[in-house]
Amino acid sequence: MIYLQPENLQTYFELTAKTGLSDSLLLAGGTDLMPRFERGEALPATLIDLKKIPHLKSIRETRDGIEIGALTTVEDLRRHARVTSKFAALQAACEKFAGLQIRHRATVGGNICNASPAGDLLPGLLAFGAEIILESSQGSRVLPLEDFLLGPGRTALRPDELLSTVRLKDYGAQSEFHKLGLRRTMAISVVNCALVYRKTGAAVEFISITAGAVAPTVVSLNRFTEELNRDPDNLAEHLAIIDSEIAPITDIRASAAYRRKALKNILQFAILSILKKRHV
Repeated sequence: MIYLQPENLQTYFELTAKTGLSDSLLLAGGTDLMPRFERGEALPATLIDLKKIPHLKSIRETRDGIEIGALTTVEDLRRHARVTSKFAALQAACEKFAGLQIRHRATVGGNICNASPAGDLLPGLLAFGAEIILESSQGSRVLPLEDFLLGPGRTALRPDELLSTVRLKDYGAQSEFHKLGLRRTMAISVVNCALVYRKTGAAVEFISITAGAVAPTVVSLNRFTEELNRDPDNLAEHLAIIDSEIAPITDIRASAAYRRKALKNILQFAILSILKKRHV
């Protein structure tokens, strides 16, 4: 196996042009990749370690939000002041992400490209209108997160592309993240969700909800929130709409029916709590 460690994007593209990409893998945090090898999966012909590319590690504040380098660790994201103050749902997702050692290694880009329906960062990223910046030797392109994620383990990333940056919008809103797992820590989500909302006094002006582990990819519950925004007094009636927006599976962690019920219960509790809060 050939091991490569480029120090910038230009060198990365030069190396991949020479070695080819047909049997290569990218190493970011390695928290998902290394266990695959330990389980006996074949090693690639070329392993490309991205950790020395500084452009991929920074968190940059912009006029209308933040830009997160793909190699930013979950722990660095959790500790960032702008994330804590403006993107609370994402910060809370980082808090509940695996354990401390993994948070220091796992990367934002890795969690996205792994494309697990239960990825803990994905609901918060989608809720804040995440855009994915993809780089290639030919230039860059931008995709909304919902267009990038195609299914379990499947993305719109082309063979010659590298995910470099995640761009989030600051909506000036409150937000929350909720996760149900089979234990307190180091648990893959049975259900997770993010809620972004604005309130003035007792009135909810707007609410948006995204959910994970209940469909092939993270989903926005648009029909449910449209009805909730229109008529917040009939929450119990609106919850039935969620069934048409999700497609959970039965696996070793939970049945599809349990996931449907759990998501509705979590959202009912969260929304009722939001309605009781007073923000000015």
